[in-house]
Amino acid sequence: MKFSVGALLVAAMAAVSAQVTSPIGVFNVSSPTPNSPYVAKQILPCTYQLFQDVDTSGISMNINLVSAATGSNVTLNIATNADMSKSSNSAKQNGNVTYYEHSVNYLIPDTVVPGNYKVAFIANGAALDIPITILPAAASSSLAAKSGSATGSGAGASSTGSGSIFTGDATRLDLTTKTVVALAAVAGIALAL
Repeated sequence: MKFSVGALLVAAMAAVSAQVTSPIGVFNVSSPTPNSPYVAKQILPCTYQLFQDVDTSGISMNINLVSAATGSNVTLNIATNADMSKSSNSAKQNGNVTYYEHSVNYLIPDTVVPGNYKVAFIANGAALDIPITILPAAASSSLAAKSGSATGSGAGASSTGSGSIFTGDATRLDLTTKTVVALAAVAGIALAL
Protein backbone atom coordinates (compact mmCIF):
# COMPACT_ATOMS: atom_id res chain seq x y z
CA MET A 1 0.00 0.00 0.00
CA LYS A 2 1.43 3.37 -0.97
CA PHE A 3 0.76 6.57 0.97
CA SER A 4 0.72 9.96 -0.63
CA VAL A 5 3.05 12.69 0.58
CA GLY A 6 -0.01 14.81 1.42
CA ALA A 7 -1.49 12.11 3.67
CA LEU A 8 1.82 11.72 5.50
CA LEU A 9 2.14 15.48 5.98
CA VAL A 10 -1.40 15.73 7.35
CA ALA A 11 -0.71 12.87 9.76
CA ALA A 12 2.57 14.47 10.87
CA MET A 13 0.93 17.86 11.42
CA ALA A 14 -1.83 16.26 13.46
CA ALA A 15 0.72 14.49 15.64
CA VAL A 16 2.82 17.63 16.11
CA SER A 17 -0.13 19.83 17.00
CA ALA A 18 -1.81 17.29 19.27
CA GLN A 19 -3.34 18.85 22.34
CA VAL A 20 -4.29 17.23 25.60
CA THR A 21 -7.42 18.48 27.39
CA SER A 22 -7.48 18.87 31.16
CA PRO A 23 -9.74 16.51 33.14
CA ILE A 24 -11.85 19.45 34.34
CA GLY A 25 -12.24 20.81 30.79
CA VAL A 26 -10.71 24.23 31.48
CA PHE A 27 -7.61 24.17 29.28
CA ASN A 28 -5.61 22.30 26.65
CA VAL A 29 -1.88 21.63 26.85
CA SER A 30 0.00 21.85 23.57
CA SER A 31 3.50 21.68 25.02
CA PRO A 32 5.29 19.66 26.20
CA THR A 33 4.38 16.97 23.70
CA PRO A 34 3.53 13.65 25.43
CA ASN A 35 6.34 11.08 25.48
CA SER A 36 8.85 13.46 23.91
CA PRO A 37 12.49 13.83 24.92
CA TYR A 38 13.80 17.05 26.46
CA VAL A 39 17.39 17.82 27.48
CA ALA A 40 18.81 19.03 30.79
CA LYS A 41 20.19 22.61 30.63
CA GLN A 42 17.69 23.42 27.86
CA ILE A 43 14.19 24.91 27.81
CA LEU A 44 11.11 22.84 28.58
CA PRO A 45 8.22 24.82 27.04
CA CYS A 46 4.94 24.55 28.96
CA THR A 47 2.14 26.01 26.82
CA TYR A 48 -1.56 25.87 27.64
CA GLN A 49 -4.71 27.38 26.14
CA LEU A 50 -7.72 28.52 28.13
CA PHE A 51 -11.14 28.01 26.61
CA GLN A 52 -13.17 31.11 25.75
CA ASP A 53 -16.41 29.94 27.36
CA VAL A 54 -14.89 28.89 30.73
CA ASP A 55 -14.71 31.28 33.67
CA THR A 56 -11.12 30.97 34.93
CA SER A 57 -11.31 33.74 37.53
CA GLY A 58 -11.53 31.32 40.48
CA ILE A 59 -9.10 28.74 39.14
CA SER A 60 -5.49 28.49 40.23
CA MET A 61 -2.94 26.38 38.40
CA ASN A 62 0.48 25.10 39.39
CA ILE A 63 2.90 23.38 37.04
CA ASN A 64 5.43 20.86 38.39
CA LEU A 65 8.10 18.56 37.00
CA VAL A 66 7.71 15.21 38.79
CA SER A 67 10.01 12.19 38.55
CA ALA A 68 8.24 9.02 37.40
CA ALA A 69 10.95 6.76 38.83
CA THR A 70 9.70 4.23 41.37
CA GLY A 71 10.46 5.40 44.89
CA SER A 72 11.50 8.87 43.79
CA ASN A 73 9.97 11.90 45.43
CA VAL A 74 11.57 14.51 43.17
CA THR A 75 9.18 17.36 42.39
CA LEU A 76 10.42 20.64 40.92
CA ASN A 77 8.20 23.69 40.72
CA ILE A 78 7.86 25.15 37.23
CA ALA A 79 5.13 27.73 38.00
CA THR A 80 3.02 28.61 41.03
CA ASN A 81 -0.30 30.32 40.34
CA ALA A 82 0.27 30.24 36.58
CA ASP A 83 -1.44 32.90 34.50
CA MET A 84 -5.13 32.09 34.01
CA SER A 85 -6.12 35.49 32.62
CA LYS A 86 -7.98 36.16 29.41
CA SER A 87 -6.77 39.36 27.82
CA SER A 88 -6.25 40.67 24.33
CA ASN A 89 -2.51 40.05 24.81
CA SER A 90 -3.05 36.30 25.15
CA ALA A 91 -5.98 35.92 22.71
CA LYS A 92 -5.45 33.61 19.73
CA GLN A 93 -7.78 32.70 16.91
CA ASN A 94 -8.31 29.26 15.35
CA GLY A 95 -10.99 29.62 12.72
CA ASN A 96 -14.07 30.93 14.56
CA VAL A 97 -12.73 29.87 17.97
CA THR A 98 -10.96 32.25 20.31
CA TYR A 99 -8.71 30.87 23.04
CA TYR A 100 -6.15 32.37 25.41
CA GLU A 101 -2.62 31.02 25.31
CA HIS A 102 0.04 31.23 28.01
CA SER A 103 3.56 29.78 28.13
CA VAL A 104 6.16 29.16 30.78
CA ASN A 105 9.66 28.39 29.55
CA TYR A 106 11.40 26.30 32.20
CA LEU A 107 15.16 25.84 32.10
CA ILE A 108 15.71 22.20 33.09
CA PRO A 109 18.46 22.22 35.74
CA ASP A 110 21.61 20.25 34.95
CA THR A 111 21.15 18.56 38.33
CA VAL A 112 18.05 16.70 37.10
CA VAL A 113 18.74 12.97 36.86
CA PRO A 114 17.99 11.75 33.31
CA GLY A 115 14.93 9.54 33.07
CA ASN A 116 11.15 9.52 32.88
CA TYR A 117 9.20 12.46 34.27
CA LYS A 118 5.77 13.99 34.01
CA VAL A 119 4.83 17.62 33.74
CA ALA A 120 1.85 18.05 36.05
CA PHE A 121 -0.58 20.86 35.23
CA ILE A 122 -2.66 21.05 38.42
CA ALA A 123 -5.80 23.23 38.28
CA ASN A 124 -7.94 23.35 41.42
CA GLY A 125 -6.55 20.00 42.57
CA ALA A 126 -7.14 18.12 39.29
CA ALA A 127 -3.89 17.11 37.60
CA LEU A 128 -3.19 16.69 33.91
CA ASP A 129 0.07 14.72 33.64
CA ILE A 130 2.14 14.88 30.46
CA PRO A 131 4.80 12.13 30.38
CA ILE A 132 8.23 13.18 29.07
CA THR A 133 11.81 11.90 29.08
CA ILE A 134 14.72 14.03 30.20
CA LEU A 135 18.05 13.30 28.57
CA PRO A 136 21.43 14.32 30.01
CA ALA A 137 22.94 17.64 29.02
CA ALA A 138 25.44 17.48 26.18
CA ALA A 139 29.04 17.53 27.35
CA SER A 140 30.72 20.82 26.57
CA SER A 141 33.68 20.64 24.26
CA SER A 142 36.80 22.65 24.92
CA LEU A 143 38.25 21.71 21.51
CA ALA A 144 37.08 24.97 19.90
CA ALA A 145 38.59 27.01 22.73
CA LYS A 146 41.93 25.15 22.44
CA SER A 147 42.12 25.57 18.66
CA GLY A 148 41.27 29.26 18.95
CA SER A 149 44.00 29.95 21.51
CA ALA A 150 46.61 27.94 19.60
CA THR A 151 46.44 30.21 16.57
CA GLY A 152 47.57 33.27 18.49
CA SER A 153 45.18 35.47 16.52
CA GLY A 154 41.50 36.06 16.74
CA ALA A 155 40.91 35.19 13.09
CA GLY A 156 38.74 32.12 12.72
CA ALA A 157 38.83 31.34 16.43
CA SER A 158 35.21 32.17 17.13
CA SER A 159 32.56 29.51 16.72
CA THR A 160 29.58 31.56 17.88
CA GLY A 161 26.65 32.42 15.67
CA SER A 162 26.74 29.22 13.65
CA GLY A 163 23.01 28.64 14.15
CA SER A 164 23.53 24.88 14.15
CA ILE A 165 20.78 22.82 15.71
CA PHE A 166 23.54 20.76 17.36
CA THR A 167 24.91 23.62 19.48
CA GLY A 168 23.57 25.62 22.40
CA ASP A 169 21.69 27.78 19.90
CA ALA A 170 19.09 24.98 19.65
CA THR A 171 17.20 26.55 22.55
CA ARG A 172 16.46 29.49 20.29
CA LEU A 173 14.48 27.39 17.82
CA ASP A 174 10.79 27.95 18.29
CA LEU A 175 8.09 25.32 17.97
CA THR A 176 7.20 26.44 14.43
CA THR A 177 10.76 25.91 13.22
CA LYS A 178 10.91 22.48 14.83
CA THR A 179 7.57 21.59 13.22
CA VAL A 180 8.78 22.64 9.77
CA VAL A 181 11.97 20.60 10.18
CA ALA A 182 9.96 17.55 11.28
CA LEU A 183 7.55 17.91 8.36
CA ALA A 184 10.42 18.27 5.90
CA ALA A 185 11.95 15.06 7.27
CA VAL A 186 8.62 13.22 6.88
CA ALA A 187 8.26 14.51 3.31
CA GLY A 188 11.80 13.35 2.53
CA ILE A 189 11.06 9.87 3.86
CA ALA A 190 7.79 9.74 1.93
CA LEU A 191 9.54 10.69 -1.29
CA ALA A 192 12.16 7.99 -0.70
CA LEU A 193 9.38 5.40 -0.50
